[in-house]
Amino acid sequence: MYRKEEQPLPPPEKFELPFEGKLSPNNRWVIMAELIPWDDFEEEYAKLFSAEKGAPAKLFRMALGTLIIKEKSGTSDRETIEQIRENPYLQYFIGLNCYQQEPPLESSMLVHFRKRIDGELINKINKKIVKREIDKSNKEVKKKDCLQ
Repeated sequence: MYRKEEQPLPPPEKFELPFEGKLSPNNRWVIMAELIPWDDFEEEYAKLFSAEKGAPAKLFRMALGTLIIKEKSGTSDRETIEQIRENPYLQYFIGLNCYQQEPPLESSMLVHFRKRIDGELINKINKKIVKREIDKSNKEVKKKDCLQ
């Protein structure tokens, strides 16, 4: 049996959000953002640019974060930017301080990001993440041993 909606939908500006204007720390993008050592690679990424030529570079977190979102979602460059524009969790993941309705970058930037962030750099980042997680796990084990 079909049941008609009892109340009309509110206009978008009155649509209630479940997280009351705050991001959930349990969201997968928030958790992943905490795992990646963004600052450890910012300087290495910045060396790829000339101080005298061209427009200022986007931060490493925005570049890598956008590429990660694209790979995880399996979308085109344009669709990736649209997803980021619509989703506050993705905006947080790429390093924005607050939600913005305008796209934070042009889809053509992803071509440049892919040229600069190669497999070697990705492997360095992955190794650093794994090492940090192993070190954290070892500290927790030592802490448990001391308590027993």
